[in-house]
Amino acid sequence: MSQKNSPGWKQRLKDLEAEINQKSEQSPVQPFKTNKIYKGLLVRFVKAYNNLSVTTKIVLAIVVIIATLSLLNSILRLVMSVIMIGIFGVILFALYKILFKNKSY
Repeated sequence: MSQKNSPGWKQRLKDLEAEINQKSEQSPVQPFKTNKIYKGLLVRFVKAYNNLSVTTKIVLAIVVIIATLSLLNSILRLVMSVIMIGIFGVILFALYKILFKNKSY
C-alpha cells in the first residue's frame, strides 16, 4: 500500500466509526426481559381468578392440587426407575466380575 492512499483510508475508517457510534446512540438495544412477560401473565391470571365464583375457585384449586400431585408422582417414579436401573447394573457388573474373574481357556 502506498503512502498516498493511507490517509484516505484512515479518514474513511474514522468516518465509519463516527457513523456507527451515532447510529448506536440513536437506537440503543434493549435487552429482552422475560420477567415482564411472567409478571403480565401472573397479573392476568390473578385478575381472572378473582373474577371467579367461590365454588369455581374451590374446584380449580382441587384440580390444580391433583395435577401437581400427579406430576410429582410421575417425576418421583422416573427418579426411582433410574436409581433401580443403576443398582441393577452395579449388581450385574459385580456378578460378572465374580463369575468370570481371571478364567483362562
